[in-house]
Amino acid sequence: MNLTELFSDWIKKVETENPPSSDIVAINFGMMQSDKKYMVYITGAEVYDADDDDWAGEIDYQPIRANKYFTLPAEATTGLKRANVLALVIDTLKQLAKAEPGRLLFANRVVTANYDDGDLSLIKKA
Repeated sequence: MNLTELFSDWIKKVETENPPSSDIVAINFGMMQSDKKYMVYITGAEVYDADDDDWAGEIDYQPIRANKYFTLPAEATTGLKRANVLALVIDTLKQLAKAEPGRLLFANRVVTANYDDGDLSLIKKA
């Protein structure tokens, strides 16, 4: 299991089947925990404010439900605390953004990640 490849495949599917419009300036990879499973989802906004995380609540873009959620494989998260799972996701997204900066979800956009109840972590600047 290669988490980076799994993330890349999911993002590629979202970009192909539900591409964000050019009006979307920021993408957030949100996280939540459900029944000991961790899920990541994508939303986008037409506004971004580095000093106010509330922009992430302005959902101007989201993939269709079939593509919106990515469940992290249990073998990647077993034994990890919640904060460590977030760190794993952030690290994976940073690797992808660095390796493939021209990808539709990354190019010319701010990219962040967070748990639903947490502060945003910057993955990449626009």
